[in-house]
Amino acid sequence: MSVTLTPAPDWTGRMDPEDGPDAIRLHQLVKPGARRAVLGFACDAGVKRNKGRVGAKEGPAALRQALANLSAPANALAFSDLGDVAVDGDALEAGQETLANAIRDALSEHERLVVLGGGHETAFASFKGLRKAHPKARIGILNLDAHLDLRLPGEAGGSSGTPFAQIRALDPDRFDYLCVGYAEEANTQALMKRAQDWGVGLVRDHELIADPLAAYPAITDLIARNDFLYLTIDIDVMSHFQAPGVSAPAARGVPFSTIEQIVSFALKTSASLKTPLALADLVELSPVHDRDGVTAKTAAVLARRILMS
Repeated sequence: MSVTLTPAPDWTGRMDPEDGPDAIRLHQLVKPGARRAVLGFACDAGVKRNKGRVGAKEGPAALRQALANLSAPANALAFSDLGDVAVDGDALEAGQETLANAIRDALSEHERLVVLGGGHETAFASFKGLRKAHPKARIGILNLDAHLDLRLPGEAGGSSGTPFAQIRALDPDRFDYLCVGYAEEANTQALMKRAQDWGVGLVRDHELIADPLAAYPAITDLIARNDFLYLTIDIDVMSHFQAPGVSAPAARGVPFSTIEQIVSFALKTSASLKTPLALADLVELSPVHDRDGVTAKTAAVLARRILMS
């Protein structure tokens, strides 16, 4: 069992020089010292402890590959690749601490960091790193997820199902958590009661299917009362046919178009209210279960929006 810091891979992809200087794809925007950055967390330990389908360790590589050939928008921003924190075996806690420290260091040099997971155990390290970078700040957590991930750690320790309970234990007085897209049948009554007791904001998947704008008031309030926004996207929030390659595919899920709109709304609202989105992560991509790379492509569209906005 070990944790290693691996350097960023070379980004390669399609080139279209015959179309002129505006024919740019994301792989051509990767450069050191940019204002935005990505960082991978190659880890299966949290999913394995949570009895999910393993494969998330390969998520960062698959997401980079899916991102590489996406077209760059007008006025595109360059971004840096800071490599991967790679966890071998069950060295989860050491991996999370290494990732948290890497995030802290990255946020001293980059205005926005996107972490490519890994299972949702990534979130505990993500929040911890943001807290280390801003010890006194109020941090609002926006989780797009079918699951509350409020389980209490068991004998084996934390897992992909425990990150927000661990965050609350780390920072109980300032715990401010909104879960958007949760499915009732995917969360026990114990978790629902815990969410209620802990003041967790909740927007159900059924509400978003009926009204794609249903989460906007809660998201606005979360952003308005905090100094920083932390956005975490569990890709299993979407339907199984749009995100088959995850640890726990959703039977119902929230439409991809709705998740896109929510991400865009959160970005615009954080900018207008001057509550920076300093940190985001995308988790639970499991390439071994991904048909035709559909899930990686879905996640890459969201990552592009966060990096380029």
